[in-house]
Amino acid sequence: MTPPNLKKRLYKKEYSKELLNIASGDLDSALALSKVNSGRPENIIFLVQQSVEKYIKAVLVHLQIGFPVVHDLGILVALLPDDKMPPEGFGLTELNPFATVRRYEEGLIPLTKEEIATSLSTAQKVAEWAKTITSA
Repeated sequence: MTPPNLKKRLYKKEYSKELLNIASGDLDSALALSKVNSGRPENIIFLVQQSVEKYIKAVLVHLQIGFPVVHDLGILVALLPDDKMPPEGFGLTELNPFATVRRYEEGLIPLTKEEIATSLSTAQKVAEWAKTITSA
């Protein structure tokens, strides 16, 4: 028996547009936070992870592929067909801790400006990937 949280759920194809909008808002928030020198850097990467997660889910919805209600980017990427892999593919799983444990830790693993810039750049590439697939 599949645990309840790993049961795949299929959404209406139109929902992909809403997910794209929400993901774009998360990415815009991450970009805005990256421009100020206050707050927790972990929050920037949390929003990056959230945007990437929603972009992937938007593609899954558009392709009519059911997925479990999870935050694990590896599980979501694994559901995609090989010809629809996002930029960085399974490397996106490096963002997973920011959706979970790193939300509740502060500064235990310092984030450099370069790491933040790289994560933002990756999210922007994932955004373009998702928009291209869902517009087809």
